[in-house]
Amino acid sequence: MKRFLIINTSFFGDTLLTNPLCRNIKIFYPHSHITFIVNKPFTEVAKYCDGIDEVIPYDKKGIHHGLKGAWKFYKEYKNHFKLGFDAAFIIYGNERGIVLARLFGAKKVYAENQGIINFLLNNPKYIDYHNKTKVQTKNSILLEQYTHKPILELPMKFIPPQSAYQNINVLLKNLNLFSKNKLIAICTTSKRKEKDMPIKDCQKLIELLSYQGYVSILLGAGKIAENYQNKLSQITNNNFINLVNKTSISELGALLCKCKALVSVDTGTMHLGLAVNTPTVCLFYIHTKEHLDAWAPEKSIYNCDILTENITVENILTSLNKITEQN
Repeated sequence: MKRFLIINTSFFGDTLLTNPLCRNIKIFYPHSHITFIVNKPFTEVAKYCDGIDEVIPYDKKGIHHGLKGAWKFYKEYKNHFKLGFDAAFIIYGNERGIVLARLFGAKKVYAENQGIINFLLNNPKYIDYHNKTKVQTKNSILLEQYTHKPILELPMKFIPPQSAYQNINVLLKNLNLFSKNKLIAICTTSKRKEKDMPIKDCQKLIELLSYQGYVSILLGAGKIAENYQNKLSQITNNNFINLVNKTSISELGALLCKCKALVSVDTGTMHLGLAVNTPTVCLFYIHTKEHLDAWAPEKSIYNCDILTENITVENILTSLNKITEQN
């Protein structure tokens, strides 16, 4: 049995965007074992992604912070990984990850890194991405360096556990919400203010959805999302369901499966909606060609619509109608 190691200690969306690599590995090596080292807050993301067999949390802001923390992590897991790995794939060329992969006995290590540490890698200094620009595709192409065969362009796939569905069913029942066809999820905030939906647009969108008989569910996590929700409540008639900071990641995935569609800014929730195959309107308030080439979803493999320069409430509603008619 082949053993593979993937190290990605980045964020929510980044973790999901690594899943097509995992899915490709399982297609080439169905009986392989995939270990995924993930940033601790996003352990649930990796745990319920398709194809991953083992998830190891890396607490990079806590006990595994810095060089001392990385050495502590190695000592914690060196016996656990004593069998080593046939190959390791290090996302975003993280130098700490490259060194750890070698310490954990990876026979081959693949990453995009053109720095001095490149000598530890088994791929060329400049990887041939075949003019592909999507982050998820470039992640998957790391596997080509090992197989020397072309990868498949696969969608992300997140599979919420049954317990998450049970919790969401109870939550929706307590809110007297029963019809999937009436629920529209909205995620308006990210880690960068310039990527967020203007609050007046959100107010108008909720009002028009309500007029059409839909129930809007506001999503988000953290203080920024909470402050946004508080301001929104002050200018609306509270004609939306506030679920900001009220679900775990797996519960959020289950909730999105219960919704007719998702409207989301460019953030982890958008990628999660795509990964559970919920029709998604993707709002890219930052829309440089470079950004869209890397981060916008591929419409050929996802049921989504992408809005960039002319993001109006009217256009959001048009996109919603288009993607829900296809579903």
